Amino acid sequence: MKRVTLLNLETLCWISRLGTFHATALKMNASPPAISARVREMETALGVTLFRRQGRRMELTFQGRELVQMVEPLLRRLDGVVGDLDNPETASGTVRIGAGEIAALSWFPTFIANLRKLMPKVVYQIEIDLTTSMRQRLETGKLDVALFAAPAVGPDIRSASLGCVRMCWMIAPALQSKLSTTATIGERLNGHAIWSLSKPSASHSMTMDLLREQGIASDAIGTCNNIMALIAIIASGAGIALLPEILVRSHVARLELVPLLPEMVMRELEFVIAWNADQEQLIIRNIVEVALQCTTFEMALGDMDTPP
Repeated sequence: MKRVTLLNLETLCWISRLGTFHATALKMNASPPAISARVREMETALGVTLFRRQGRRMELTFQGRELVQMVEPLLRRLDGVVGDLDNPETASGTVRIGAGEIAALSWFPTFIANLRKLMPKVVYQIEIDLTTSMRQRLETGKLDVALFAAPAVGPDIRSASLGCVRMCWMIAPALQSKLSTTATIGERLNGHAIWSLSKPSASHSMTMDLLREQGIASDAIGTCNNIMALIAIIASGAGIALLPEILVRSHVARLELVPLLPEMVMRELEFVIAWNADQEQLIIRNIVEVALQCTTFEMALGDMDTPP
């Protein structure tokens, strides 16, 4: 026996309200024969006559009226549920968001505050981690959204650029004053203990690349898995490190840190917000849009466009 579809039940209710198959066809963007076919399908499936013709109008039979009385409240409730799913204020559920330290210590708090205003019923579970770990957790479904250094990998991962963070070699002023003004870049880099964020961070990879370019051995580098602790270590005079400019501005303003190589063009580390391709529902779209609005990383022209 053929089942009665939701479309057929909706058709039944519209015929009841509008009175004719023709008016219902216009309302539902269908042809009159298609509307008639839906009625026949319902009558065949249910084994009852739902309409009888009265002149040019279609009148419900007793069984038809009874079915409409049962179905209309269900359709109204369904419309309400669908409407709620598309309403940020009523959206609910738990979202797992991963973020790197650089984002977490800059604009991330504003991002979360704006999400709470937009979707107050959503629960946010936040994890601060290294890029490689977040990529793996995103690909295995343990995170819904992640903010990390580009690129986002995996055929099922989509991403949008959050802009670029400038990275610069920093040193304590007391150490900088001891350097010869004629020292080469290699000599300035090689003249102090070198520190970096722990492997496998994107910052560590960039540090290794820059050292290799200068022909400097990189097998005796100190590492720290916390960016703020690393900044404090460098400010104390314990060495030099490649640090995100966005996080050391206040230290530079207080003369706690100075650029080791002010003449060198700063390298840039791009960050993205990434999510699984099958996660395109309203909540994820809103999270991406809010992140693009909140980011204080430097954006190239066009990067602020909302992703499809």
